[in-house]
Amino acid sequence: MMNRLWPFRRLISRCGAVIGIIFVVSAMDTFVSGHLDRKNMIRVVTGSRQPVSGDLNQPVRRISDVQYQLDMPGFELTVVEVKGRFWRGMLTVPPDLPEGVYTLKASVGKGSDPSEATVYPITVFTSIGAMNASSPSLFRRTLGIAPWWISAAALPLLTVSLALSFHLTTRRENLLMDQGLAPIIKMARRKDHWELAAAPARKHRVAAGNCLEVVDGNMQAVAQLIVTRIENEQILGRVDLSAPLTPDGFVRISPLCNPA
Repeated sequence: MMNRLWPFRRLISRCGAVIGIIFVVSAMDTFVSGHLDRKNMIRVVTGSRQPVSGDLNQPVRRISDVQYQLDMPGFELTVVEVKGRFWRGMLTVPPDLPEGVYTLKASVGKGSDPSEATVYPITVFTSIGAMNASSPSLFRRTLGIAPWWISAAALPLLTVSLALSFHLTTRRENLLMDQGLAPIIKMARRKDHWELAAAPARKHRVAAGNCLEVVDGNMQAVAQLIVTRIENEQILGRVDLSAPLTPDGFVRISPLCNPA
């Protein structure tokens, strides 16, 4: 059972590490691209209809309070929601519009001062590929996907992999403990001995002065450990400096051995 469990846990841990890296990179990409992009910049493709949004210079209560002006015929903006200074709408781009940068000006109420209008540069592209290539986002340029979508998808997968890895680790420790084995969690070289710390010995009675057997990853005995103390349920002890210890080894808690 344990032999099958350990490779699966290692696979889950590696998958979790990869997902974690993707999550961190996509989150950084979202943050950096958001600061590098021009404020209020809108990117659109000819012949498309896509959601747009922005902020006004003062709060509004009704959709009809939002007034806008486009500098190119054929554009059509439909405001569908307002909330305070925030507005959201759908922008329709004519299919025969040349590539270039156009301007949308949004203001509050009729007769408002034009200098107080919020200006939104609209960059028009003839293809989605060209639009993505102009983005400061690494994920948008290479995959054509907004980085925050990657973060949103990676977060639940990362949570599941961490929870599963923790569950498998706990299960493995319980199986080892049932077999009288405690994984070595610390090795420190001292002047005349090795100091070892082994995982908690909750299911076995171990006391200072007990002699325990140290085994390698293949369960072959390699040394004896003399317990010096039990601290926070962890076994701490001394091992002869000449012992061929390995980090993947174990301390055999049961049965006790006779000191050599």
